[in-house]
Amino acid sequence: MNRKPLHLLTIVALLLAACGAEPGTEEPLAAASNGFPSCEEVSVITAPPGAYRDTPIYVENEMPIEEVQAWAATQPGYEGIWIDRDHNGWLTVAFSENAADRQADLESMFPDNGVVAVEVDYTADQLAALQARVGEELSDILDSFATGSYENKGVVSIDVGVLTPEISEEIDALFAGEPICVDGRDPSTVPASGPQPQEGEGWRLLADEAPAGEPYRTGIATDAESLRALWTRIGLDATVPEVDFETEVVIWFGAVYGSSCPDIRLDDVVVDGTTVHAVIVLPNPPVACTDDANPHAYVVAVERTKLPEGPFVIQLGPEDPPAGVPEERTVVDVDLSQPGAVAGPDDIGQDPGLPGPHYVESGDIIETGFARPYRLYIHCGIEWLGEINDYNWRTDDPMPPEWTGAKLIDFETIEVEITLSTGNPPQIAATANGATVTYTPSDDPVPGCD
Repeated sequence: MNRKPLHLLTIVALLLAACGAEPGTEEPLAAASNGFPSCEEVSVITAPPGAYRDTPIYVENEMPIEEVQAWAATQPGYEGIWIDRDHNGWLTVAFSENAADRQADLESMFPDNGVVAVEVDYTADQLAALQARVGEELSDILDSFATGSYENKGVVSIDVGVLTPEISEEIDALFAGEPICVDGRDPSTVPASGPQPQEGEGWRLLADEAPAGEPYRTGIATDAESLRALWTRIGLDATVPEVDFETEVVIWFGAVYGSSCPDIRLDDVVVDGTTVHAVIVLPNPPVACTDDANPHAYVVAVERTKLPEGPFVIQLGPEDPPAGVPEERTVVDVDLSQPGAVAGPDDIGQDPGLPGPHYVESGDIIETGFARPYRLYIHCGIEWLGEINDYNWRTDDPMPPEWTGAKLIDFETIEVEITLSTGNPPQIAATANGATVTYTPSDDPVPGCD
């Protein structure tokens, strides 16, 4: 981690660099300063409700931002412009004076577009000056921190790795009354400093090496031959250890870390139902980590009596692997809790239900005009496609008979190709087996189903 001073000059840079906990690690909870809100608690500046209409709806970046910005920059008191995804992607134009007059101008000049004017309490120059002051004064007391400017919230942000009461008091004393938000991790949720444990309940550490192996991977060995193969696959330097395979199996957790935050630690191996996963933590978390993925190999011997009875899966953490790395989950289709049981090559594999790198998932952002494969969950019917580009998409069409012959991902998920197009309203065309269903964005809540 870079040491004093670490100042990220824009909030965009902060968001790109911040990583919280590394993938496969426990994520500490955020904390806020005693005297200032957390940045998430600060509301985005918006116009009065009556300034918004139901249309147009912008789903990508098709709003006329360049034209509006060019006009706004010629007006007195212009302070900035941003996209409000909570209001159909409309443009918000900020002024430090006469915002009501500018609203009338916008309605006249851009009558068919989604644009509103708001009046802000602080100018861009005032926020920039405050951010510079924050950087100067905090560099005298903190080893590392990040500061940015939320123009859409009218505040300067401060982010520290761990927000202790002492740091909170220092910030409160320095900047009382200023438009500031403060974030950091709650000290009570941060793992204590300490060495790498060599063992835990039902497991012992065989290898701890970085960089070694591959990130987002797991594996298992159940006899001496498969252990030698696993050791070679990971590329470990140490001699292959002795393991009593009558009472133990060997599991590899291919953890991942950012190059500026290599200080991760395996604290435990947990069995939760039919899932075996690691507890990998980031002690003394810094403000930000680089987002490159580097491998850290933890290899453990696990007592067979700790394993689930019957088939089970291995993964880095309790949550599903992130999209694009289904290799993280290893499926073991045999009961290894019995003494000396061996898993053959056909008993170990990947989960075919996890999305590969080419699938779009609900919650993703896509571009217009490009067909992308999508996994459509049809247990509840096809009325709701999912969340794409921050909108839920709905259709009134029944399921085409051709879709019954679509490629099955599992017994209640089919593969369709989706293509986003802008317009009034925007649409997503979902196609499978030669038949297309059209979806439009909806503000209605997505109902559940049995």
